[in-house]
Amino acid sequence: MPRVLICASTAVHIGNFHRPYLTYFKEQGYEVHLAVPESTVNADVDVLHAVPITKRLFSLRNLAAALQIRRIIRSNGFDLIIVHTTLAALVVRLGALFSGKARPPLINTVHGYFFWKGCGLVRYLTYYLPERLLRGVTDCIIIMNEEDAIAAQKLVKKGGSVFKVHGMGVDAARFNPATDAEKRRARQALGIGDDAFVLVYPAEFSRRKNHMELLHALDRIRRHEPRVLLLLCGTGALEGAARRETERLELQEHVRFLGWCSRMETVYSACDMAVSASRSEGLPFNIVEAQLCALPVVASGIRGHTDLIAHGRTGWCYPPGDADRLAEAILQVIASPDQGRQVGADARQSALQFSLDVAFKENVEAYRQVLKTKTS
Repeated sequence: MPRVLICASTAVHIGNFHRPYLTYFKEQGYEVHLAVPESTVNADVDVLHAVPITKRLFSLRNLAAALQIRRIIRSNGFDLIIVHTTLAALVVRLGALFSGKARPPLINTVHGYFFWKGCGLVRYLTYYLPERLLRGVTDCIIIMNEEDAIAAQKLVKKGGSVFKVHGMGVDAARFNPATDAEKRRARQALGIGDDAFVLVYPAEFSRRKNHMELLHALDRIRRHEPRVLLLLCGTGALEGAARRETERLELQEHVRFLGWCSRMETVYSACDMAVSASRSEGLPFNIVEAQLCALPVVASGIRGHTDLIAHGRTGWCYPPGDADRLAEAILQVIASPDQGRQVGADARQSALQFSLDVAFKENVEAYRQVLKTKTS
């Protein structure tokens, strides 16, 4: 029986985004192995390997994890390895390097490099150099935005391949524009009045997701539009800091912390607009989901966002770091509801190319091409 090893830095990442791909390999007759730090996962796999990958890049635990990956590779005779997320990709490829020439083909699925234009020299070197050093065991790179696609050409092994895809795919049947009745029901469930103008930002509370910039913009917005309400969906290390900043700015009546939301489609139904102040993205699910729900979107003008948003046509991008411009863009949408609805409708049509139906075929074709090269 052929075997595939799929790896990520969290089990949640696999459970949320990769189940269709696990199912694909099982239907093709593969024994599916999964390597994540956790000992349980909400997904159907044949063998689970708990590998202690840690978020500190140069931790000795990651070296131990790489040695464990080496043993896993040598013991199981895999036909293919697929890695997701930066940290897991580095650890697993290091383990593959330790495995020697007997290793199978390896695909690095890049959801957004941790270096980008303008990120600063230290960050650039910290994350670019390991990619460069491990290119010899990177047979294929699957990439999701244009800036990363350019970088990937120098980070894949000689003779290797780079595939640009429309993400991992969002279920277009799940995310749809809400009818007026659905919007009223969704707001009633959340205790939101009909007259509120509701923004949503689903994101982990981290420095990269940059909630503080959005809160500072909201402080400016509420002075002109007291009906504004921001829904923050997610958890994370900086949630406490965001709550304290909300109190400092006296925004308690304008911000709600909803925690982890498993049914984001119902939250989008209650909203008028989606926002993102993120500093770095690959190809963010939250923007695609909001666009499929026909919500107008205002987001920072970074890689990943600019691949999804045509400024002024399918959303708006503002200069990263400029809370005033972010506030102005949101106020423009509030003041021009007809324009917002038209942009949202156009965004939905554009976002359909990032649906699961499209992205699944592209990713699977990349897998097939790498496996074909292995057997030829």
